[in-house]
Amino acid sequence: MIHPRYAFLLLAASAAVSSGGHAGKDPTVPPRAHELDKSYTFEQYLAHYKKAYDDPDEYARRSRIFERNLNTILRHNGEKKMTKDGNIVGGGYVMGVNAFTDVDIEELPTGYNKLVRTAWSSQLLEDGALKMERLLGGIQSYSKPPDFETEDVSSLPAEIDWEGEGKVNPTVPNQGGCGSCWSFAATAAIESHLAIATGDDPVSLSEQNVLQCTPNPDQCGGTGDCAGATVELALNYVADLTAKKQGGMFSIHDVPYQGSSETWVECDDVTSGKKPVVGIEGWTKLPGNDYKATMNAVAKVGPVAIAVSAGNWGFYEKGVFDNDGSDAIVNHAVLLVGYGVDEATGEKYYKIRNSWGPKFGEDGYIRIKRTDEDDNLCGMDDQPLVGIDCALDDDGNKVVVKPDKVCGISAVLFDVSYPVGVHYLDKLGEADGPKGSKSSSGSGSYT
Repeated sequence: MIHPRYAFLLLAASAAVSSGGHAGKDPTVPPRAHELDKSYTFEQYLAHYKKAYDDPDEYARRSRIFERNLNTILRHNGEKKMTKDGNIVGGGYVMGVNAFTDVDIEELPTGYNKLVRTAWSSQLLEDGALKMERLLGGIQSYSKPPDFETEDVSSLPAEIDWEGEGKVNPTVPNQGGCGSCWSFAATAAIESHLAIATGDDPVSLSEQNVLQCTPNPDQCGGTGDCAGATVELALNYVADLTAKKQGGMFSIHDVPYQGSSETWVECDDVTSGKKPVVGIEGWTKLPGNDYKATMNAVAKVGPVAIAVSAGNWGFYEKGVFDNDGSDAIVNHAVLLVGYGVDEATGEKYYKIRNSWGPKFGEDGYIRIKRTDEDDNLCGMDDQPLVGIDCALDDDGNKVVVKPDKVCGISAVLFDVSYPVGVHYLDKLGEADGPKGSKSSSGSGSYT
């Protein structure tokens, strides 16, 4: 169930986050970064984004957050040079108002569960907090080693853009207030790899059965679904269904996404009467914090799902994002679709598709600063229990888990994976749908 405080995120999913035009000429259009100043009011903001807070205390709280965030935006943009048309001069990025301007960082829609990360799970195992089979929800692993030759990055193409090649679903989704980023990233990766394998245009697959039915560890990791999980769990679940001919990925038209658990049916009923259309043979997880491996995978295999620290993404409007390594708390999963060099500024970047709707950032995308030393540009995630805060030892005491190194701006190299052997199931359907229900209990995933 979504906390009432977060319900506004679902409402904001259809609101315009960054539309063109000048606010002074059209009062119905929110101002862009170069048009924004301190005269912009909370009342104008609420009208632009179709938000309302009936409770006076909540209204006052949101107003305070808005004023604080607006000051942050204006202060940041005051250090940047922009033309009258809003073009950035000298590189970097600008911030703007959007559906998250009256939102605290902790309320941003994310959902990455750190339990499966080896650096943390191994520590929990040492303290008796869980058993190994819980890491993949009791399902056998369908993990496969990388199947490409790793070359020096200098030998790779200077630019890769799978979205530009038409191999990324053009419909950028919005996860709303549910911590379902992991299911969106996994689904997006499968869509892209299917398009690459078949030569067809991307098809729209459903995140819903993955979200609701993926087994998740029943201790020290949350309940899964809107409470968070990982891409690896999702891919392993789909591979298991495919191998057993019990399901796979379904069309979004047959199984639409529902961001509020209040409307959910039982897991077994999610795909009742529907036929799966796509299966996978397994998944590959790259070595952590490895720039060369990540770049080779994107260039040679296709888009990859990555875990990131997105706590500072909320106000991003456009440009090449750089947080100077100030945020290393991994909390979100997205799709890395390519890399390149900005023609105007010469800045290297990663191109990332988010799941916060098409009005976030650059048409639903964010470009993150890239350097050839990214695997040495590291910080420490000193909140390892974000996402696993129920981690207890056998005596019921909380386990102290050591921080872990995360590399690249926004930790883009920390956790990288992609599906293997993506294929259409036969026209009659190789499977009758998922059998058995998800096994999980407990709570605590970052959402």
